[in-house]
Amino acid sequence: MVLNVREPVVVLAHSPRQWAQRLHFFLMDHGGAIVRGYVMSPEDALSESYDVLLVDDITSFLTRRLIEHVQSQGSRILGVYDADDVRGAGKQRLLDLGVDDAITADVDPIELLEVVTRLAKPLLAASTDVSRSSLETRGNAPRRPAVGAGQSHSSRGQIVAVAAASGGVGATEIAIELASSVRRRGLATALLDVDEQTPSVVQRLGLPQHPNIRTAVDSLQHGRGDTTKMLIAMPQWGVEILGGLPNPRDWSELRPGDVGDLIEELASTRDCVVANVGSRVDDLPGHGGPPRFGVTRAALAMADDTVVVGDSSPVGARRIIDWLADTVELLKGSRIHVVVNRHPGSRFAAGELETELREATSPRSVTFVPLDRRVPRASWSGHRVTRGPFTKAVDGLAGRLALEQRATVA
Repeated sequence: MVLNVREPVVVLAHSPRQWAQRLHFFLMDHGGAIVRGYVMSPEDALSESYDVLLVDDITSFLTRRLIEHVQSQGSRILGVYDADDVRGAGKQRLLDLGVDDAITADVDPIELLEVVTRLAKPLLAASTDVSRSSLETRGNAPRRPAVGAGQSHSSRGQIVAVAAASGGVGATEIAIELASSVRRRGLATALLDVDEQTPSVVQRLGLPQHPNIRTAVDSLQHGRGDTTKMLIAMPQWGVEILGGLPNPRDWSELRPGDVGDLIEELASTRDCVVANVGSRVDDLPGHGGPPRFGVTRAALAMADDTVVVGDSSPVGARRIIDWLADTVELLKGSRIHVVVNRHPGSRFAAGELETELREATSPRSVTFVPLDRRVPRASWSGHRVTRGPFTKAVDGLAGRLALEQRATVA
């Protein structure tokens, strides 16, 4: 068995210089290391788990005592100093404090990554030995192969992405009820919140924010036991839940590929994985901006079925059409299902909207979910929506996903 060495995990001290941002963007685009986050105090630096801490010579909280504490925890410290400091005071301060190595702030990200990898190499080798031992203890069971979007494979469950065409249309409520309906069909179901803007599944249900998707990704990367144990079990309705990040700003610290690996891992042991994703899919690097919303794009590209939720109005229909046009390349091979939420009940209006949606997008199905007072009532109480028009409509949507065929595959 060949076991690949994992990538080093780094933490960056907040810096007014550009090296930290350059390195972060480089790693997000090309990989090579995982940025766990930024730290702004000694407490932050000691509370995180990482291989290498990168700090400036001007970092205000950098002390010999902190460096000794970090190194005693098994991590390494790389100092960064100003290349224009002709007297070399910055570099000398770092070395006097006891950093493991020092490098200039104008260094190329590739060279900086090489130094990080060299410092972390003994730590990575040790964790690989632990992972190998753990695998052998578990019987060396192989992972099931990944499956492309829209394909059927007996070794993995169905991945369903639920997205909002715009904010505030109730996609999270649809995702929660859809997962519940799938579970009632006898399928082992996991609900993941991968909304990079407004993750709210655990908040909506009054659940703890830890463990969450970051915890599960860390567990998967480092081989720390069964990733599925990170799921929050809901015994009263059988669905298992994994919340999003408590702070949306932290999503930049998760690489889309790592989240994709997590989704595949869960799909290898569950009949259905419902991923609640955000509404934004724009990729600014193509226009000269920073990368973002990569996790949403990754989840959509993996989905066997994509449910896009919009408001019940001509504007809502237009936003659904525009969203599907923006994601046409991501959703190749995925079965598209449109949900018109909070429909007031007019058959004429429903007919007009459905005609426009089908002519413009050719979805697999169009579902009208009516206004139901039970929904805001359940939201205020933190409970699931009680049976009524809303749950009936979403249950009909679940039936259109062809999930029954998956239930018979062992």
